[in-house]
Parts: sequence; C-alpha cells; structure tokens
Amino acid sequence: MTTEDAPLVGVHVLELAGGIAGPYAGRLLAMLGATVVKVEDPDAPDPARTKQVDDVPLAPGETSPLFLHLNAGKRNVTPAGSPGLGWADIVIADRVRAQVADTELDPEVLRASGGPLLVTTSAWGFEADAPGSIEDELLVQAASGCIAVTGNVDREPLRLPGWQGQYQAGATAAVAAVAGLRLGGVAHLDVPWIGALQVGMELEFADRLFAGKRRKPSGPFPPAAFPGGALPCKDGHVCPGSYRDVDWEMQSIFYGMPELYTDERFNSRAARSERVEELWELIRPWYAEHTKREIFQYCLDSPWTVGMVLTGTDALADEHLAARGTIGTLDTPEGPVRAPVRPFLGPGLPVADQAVRAPGADDAVAASFDGGDRRRVTRRPFEGLRVLEFTVAWAGPFVGNLLGGLGMDVLRLETVRPFEGYRLMRLHGDSDPPAVVAMRGSRDWLEASNMYCSVNRNKRGVSVDLSTKQGKQVFLDLIRSVDVVLCNFTARVMPQLGFDFETLSAINPKLVVVRMPAFGTTGPYSECAGYALVVEAMGGFAARWGYEDEGARVSDTYWPDSVAGTHAALAVLAGIERVDRTGVGCEFDFSHMDVMWQQMGEGLVVAGQRGTDIGRMGNREPGVAESGVRAMAGGGWEAVVEGRTEPVLDPLAAYADPRQSWRYEIVARDIIGDVPSLRTPIVVDGRPTTTRRPAPLFDQHTDEVLSTLAGYAPDRVAELRETNVIGGILPDPSLMGIRRPAEPASEDS
Repeated sequence: MTTEDAPLVGVHVLELAGGIAGPYAGRLLAMLGATVVKVEDPDAPDPARTKQVDDVPLAPGETSPLFLHLNAGKRNVTPAGSPGLGWADIVIADRVRAQVADTELDPEVLRASGGPLLVTTSAWGFEADAPGSIEDELLVQAASGCIAVTGNVDREPLRLPGWQGQYQAGATAAVAAVAGLRLGGVAHLDVPWIGALQVGMELEFADRLFAGKRRKPSGPFPPAAFPGGALPCKDGHVCPGSYRDVDWEMQSIFYGMPELYTDERFNSRAARSERVEELWELIRPWYAEHTKREIFQYCLDSPWTVGMVLTGTDALADEHLAARGTIGTLDTPEGPVRAPVRPFLGPGLPVADQAVRAPGADDAVAASFDGGDRRRVTRRPFEGLRVLEFTVAWAGPFVGNLLGGLGMDVLRLETVRPFEGYRLMRLHGDSDPPAVVAMRGSRDWLEASNMYCSVNRNKRGVSVDLSTKQGKQVFLDLIRSVDVVLCNFTARVMPQLGFDFETLSAINPKLVVVRMPAFGTTGPYSECAGYALVVEAMGGFAARWGYEDEGARVSDTYWPDSVAGTHAALAVLAGIERVDRTGVGCEFDFSHMDVMWQQMGEGLVVAGQRGTDIGRMGNREPGVAESGVRAMAGGGWEAVVEGRTEPVLDPLAAYADPRQSWRYEIVARDIIGDVPSLRTPIVVDGRPTTTRRPAPLFDQHTDEVLSTLAGYAPDRVAELRETNVIGGILPDPSLMGIRRPAEPASEDS
C-alpha cells in the first residue's frame, strides 16, 4: 500500500493546539493520511513537550514521551511559517470563545468568510472562561461524575489512568472534524473533555439517572462477574472473563475442580457475587502456580475469555500487536522510539510519515504544503449517508448512537437468535424504578433496559433471521442501499454467514466495512472473545490504574467500549472519505486492544526508551507537587491540584450541577417514558447535540426499511413476516429465569 491509498489523503489540517486533546485529534488524522501542520510558537511551546509522565523527571532538553507519541506525522512551523487559514480544510484549536472573539478564529468570522471548519476542544467547553491545561485532568474527572463510581468503599475514589479525558476528547474531536466536512453550513464543532468523559461512562449515568439512586464503588472485584478483577498470578496479573456460563464451566475444568460448575454456592453469577472471598480462597493457589501467559493460553485453546495484564514492556514484545503492526518506529530528533503508528488496519495504513519534527523544522517549505496532495473531493452530505449496524453490547452501538446523533441514518439489525443480551442489561439488581419492576417477566421488560435504550438512540430497528437463506438474502438486498456495514462480532462470524468483504463489495462496490472484534480480525488472538475488562488488561489500562500500593486493577465501567466506539466512528468516516475520493470501497480491521493502546501510548514510548514501565501514579498528576483526592471535613471527597479544588461529584450530583445542565436532555421513550439522558459530547455551532429518535423497539422499522430501501412490495414483506424471516417476538423472559415480582399481600389476607 502507498500513502496515496490512505483514507484522508488530501485533507489539510491546521493544528493550533497544545497539550493532549487537540494534538491527539491531529495525530489520528495524520495517521489516516491527512496533511497536518502544527503551528508552535517558540516563545510558548506546546506544554506537552516538557510534560513529565510519572515520577521520573525529564532530563534537561529531553522531549516528553507524551509529546513524541502525540505529534508524529505532522509538519511543524512557527506562526511566521504557517500556511494560514486559507490553506486548511480543518483547524483544530484548544481555545475558548473569549480567546477568539473578533479574531480570524471567531466562528462567526469563519462563517462569513467561508473559512475552514473550526474544531475546538477544552476542559469545560467553548463557553468556559478558560480552556484548562494538562494538569486539569483530575479536576475534570472529579466534576464529571466519573471517578465517584470507582475505587474501594473504604478508600478514596480513583482517577482514570493517564489522561483518558483528554484522549477521549481528542478522539471525539477527530470524529467531529471528519464529520464536519459533510455537515453543510456548520462552521464550528466543540468537544469538551468533561462531555467526552461522561459519555465514556454512559452506562453508569444511564443506571443512576433512571433509578435515581447513588451507588457505592464496587471495589477491586467486579461483583457482577466474579472471578473477575486483576487477579495476581505467578508473574503478574490476569483478568478472567466470567460473564457467560461457558466461561465458568471452562474455569472449573482448568482449576481441576469441575464440581465447582454445579456447586450451588457458585453455579451462577449472583451466587458467586455473594461468596467472592470464599471462592477466591479456593482458586487462589491455581493462579499462584501459573504465569499470565500460561493462563492466557487457555483463552487461545478454549472458549474461556481471559486477559493478561500487559505493561508497556510486555506490549513491545507481544506477538499479536507485532503481527498486526500496531506499534512501529517514530523518527525523532532524539532518535527512533517505539509507539503506535496506526489506529486500525486498512488500505494505505500505516502512512509513510511517522516523524516527529523539531520546532519550526518546516518553516522553509511551508509554501509546498499546497502541492500535489491537494484534492477537491465531492463529498456526499452527512444526512444522506446510511450505516447498517450489525452489533451487540455497547462498543458497536456506541458508533451508531454518535453518528446518528449528527444526522446519519443508522439501521440497527437485530435478531432473535442470537438474542441481544443488552436488553437484559441492568448494572444493579435495583436499577429499574417501580414502574419497570412491575414489567418483570413480560416482554415489555426486555424493551425497558435504560442501558440498552441509552446506547441505541438515533437508530431505526430492523429484525431479520440470518440463520435462514431468505434472511441472508434480505441482508444482501439491504447492502445495495447502505454506505457502511459495521460489525463487532468475533472474526469468524461474518465469513461464516457468507458476508465476507468480497461478497458484499461485489453487490455494492462503494461499500465501507468496519469489523471491530475485541482483538481484530487478524493476528494470533483474533479468534478470542473479549469484554471491556479484558481489554483493560490487554490494552495497558489495568497496569497503570488503581491505588499506588496495588499491582494492577480493572474497572467495571466498560471504559474500553466507549474508546473503541469513538475510534470506530472515525473508521466509518475515514472509509466514506476514501470512497468519495477514489470511488472504491474498503474494509477496516479494527481492534479494541489496538485503540486502547493509542490512549496509553506514552507508556509504550517510556518502555522503549527506558526499558522499564511507566510508573503508577494513583490519583496524582505527574510532575505536580500537590495533587490527589482527599477527604473533606463534612464528608465526601475532593480533588486538589496545586490549591485548586473540585468536589468529587457522583453522576446524580453532576446532573444536578447548574454548570453542567447543558450536558443533559430528556428523552421520551416508548415503554419507559421520559428519561434524563446524557447528550453526545459534540456541540454543533453552539448547540448541544440532541437525540433525534429514541432507541427503537424490537422490529419497529422492519417493514418501513424493507419497503423503502430494499424495494420490497407489500406482499413480499408480508410473506417474509408470515414465515418468520423478518420480525418475530422477543423471547419469554420467564424462560430465562426472569419472574414477575410477587404481588404484595392484601390487607385482608
């Protein structure tokens, strides 16, 4: 592949941002082939250049591993050498309104002049007084409501490791930038870090806003699926997956105690959650006798899902990341370093330019930036684009929710077999309010999971039985009228169904296919299933998260799902951009593990430079004398960074915070009524994104979609419905052990 094949060749990006969020957006666009010019003032250089990443100070003149990771593949000019706004399609900035008012970056000035699209990202949003700094990560995490759900009951809440809020905002800003090229009449898109953080924990917010209840942190062992958590083994930690019945069955066999599988003390997730310590004492010796690689081999050889807790040094030697080419060499003024070089696999990736340039290195050649790579592309309008979303759980549906909220037509394909388990999803036994509790045991209850409803907004629902020949033909007929197919099943599913890229592209030569299993569709681990906590382990998150006296930790917040979903949305848009330039469809091989390492990438640079792993920081901000989370005299916790404080809010308190009211909306939903909901984090020309349609009921739009898009006549639709090829009914909850609540006794009884 050549650079000419890369998805964003011809897109010009002017980066007027420092720190993490803006430069990460620019780095992702550069990874995908865009020409990115970073404008850096020598009198006020990017603060990431000198940002310490752990307790090891930088040597005099040393460039931070963080800066190296974020700024490869970009041209570097001083303000005097800038090609100017007229050169750019997109400007990425880290400024707020007060800083750009009445300047050439004022959104109204850009609109009037027909200037480039402005994409901004800052701590609190474009209307805030100041944009914030790298050191504000802890304060934003505290105010967002996110960290209150983490940690141990008897200890302080835990900050997410590294700079997850800024990275997630940067990834979302990259999505906004590519989407914005197609949003007619839009001059400015803004992504606040706080919004990206909150949507990154949407399930936690959906639970609390629906139930109206505060929650205690679940501790180091996620109780919904024990054995779980970062469990110590012979040479480190592993993270077992225990959500499925087969996971527990396999574990019982591997432990040499097959009787555990049927033991009534442990034969269900609920039973195990009540006996965590008892079960751990039984299985602890087995883990102590096995290395993490030995334990992971069981994942490769069986249906059990388990993850190794990989550090940066582990990742540099990992066979799967090596096979996928995720990590490569960056050429820097200080010598070669190892870091991520592409977010996913696809045509033209990785691009040839992986260099980190010295300040002002490209001033002399700025005039050449308008050269041969400049292409004018006829882009299809965003609202005319259509995605067929064939996904389950959260990471895949996250994509459709985000893109649908901006106006894309998203068709959610759902089947009865297999049943979408997220319809059962409740984070806690008391997640449902009384009106929904009364539905238990009925099929309406399967429409009433607020987690499912929250992540599946902005879509139309289609039900097709893909186990039948006729159902597969329906799928293929829909392919003609969509622009993108998105799938997050394991690597073998689409080919086994007969939906490989060659077959689909023969029907629609301009089709973009994004397949996003946990470990991608190629590489030694590609056949393994994976959950969010397993990706936390394999993606570098677990090794850096937790209290400083812990060796590793995983959460039960499903954070990697939102990370994967955001980057997969970028893959969708990058593929569409490539099709509009070349006229040819493409397929992207996407891995949750790969993109999690993107947001932990400075740890890879450290591992390569020092030969040791990046230090664990707990709640501290690297290089800041005073930072952390402390108890308040009146109860509760507060975050402090060099004398500045935020109270640590939980999701309900964040919802009630007047400063954050614009982050929420009321969504009217069938079955469950009006529900407070988080907005997606992209603000369009000063207007927060609103839900365009609530999550669909099962089979709600099947007839409409097949009639208008597949061109089926009414009698054809009726025939398919009569033979159960389309439609169907949700399973009887009582067959899944879900019963109606007992009726309260009457006063006369």
